[in-house]
Amino acid sequence: MQFNQADFSNGGEVPWWKTPRARIAGAGIGIVAVICFFIWLFYFHPYVSTDDARVDADIIRVANQGASQRVVAVHVTEGDRVKKGDLLVELDRRVAEAQLDRARARARLTEMDLRRAEALASQSGLSKQQLDRIRADAQTAAADLRLAEIALDNTRLASPVDGVVVQKLAKTGNMLEMNQAAITVVDIEHAWVSANIEETDVGPVKPGQKVKISVDEGGSLTGRVLEVRRAAAGQFALIPSDNAAGNFIKLVQRIPIKIALDPHPGRVLRVGQSVEIRIKVR
Repeated sequence: MQFNQADFSNGGEVPWWKTPRARIAGAGIGIVAVICFFIWLFYFHPYVSTDDARVDADIIRVANQGASQRVVAVHVTEGDRVKKGDLLVELDRRVAEAQLDRARARARLTEMDLRRAEALASQSGLSKQQLDRIRADAQTAAADLRLAEIALDNTRLASPVDGVVVQKLAKTGNMLEMNQAAITVVDIEHAWVSANIEETDVGPVKPGQKVKISVDEGGSLTGRVLEVRRAAAGQFALIPSDNAAGNFIKLVQRIPIKIALDPHPGRVLRVGQSVEIRIKVR
């Protein structure tokens, strides 16, 4: 809208703020201000938002829990969906089977020795000390048998959860060392959103509040606040900040929150992908 001198002077008889155009301009500014107020009141005021958020889930690294063994077979590849108990990797079983056979033989022998010793002891033909030693040998042999059975079970690496294989490290023919990860499985069906809210905004955020989630890849999700952590994210850094006296710089801390997702059938999620969240706090 353009104004000229005549609009505001009006021959010096009418003040400029009382001219028709000035009144129209003032009304327009007022209407815009009211519209902006209502946009802020209904669109921004009831929400706390952040783009410091990502999809998270339980990541399970299936590792060799026994002695170093050679990989005999790998039954999955990256991207495969697996069920709890599905066989992922087979290790060489020959050593473990031989150890199990030896443990079984020794357990049978000590068990027979114990029965004979108990029979002799009942007839006072064996001292209590000798009986206790034979009973201890039998218990040790039984424990060794259980350990041998566990060692044999550890040559078959199975999935502990339903999930998706996201990383395959084991290769047929390679040696798999003790505690070395072979397969990484993600329980993506029970994913959640991890976000960090600035401490100046986190006050009204409470468990149970509704959350709108925009996925950077495309699409949207909904959920609810599950947890607001009682510690700032900086406290869990590899090298936490420790400001010495005289060297203090105040920084706005971020408080981690956890958001449970509502059911989202057909929606493909990826661990670590970025999202934006808006929490309805009022």
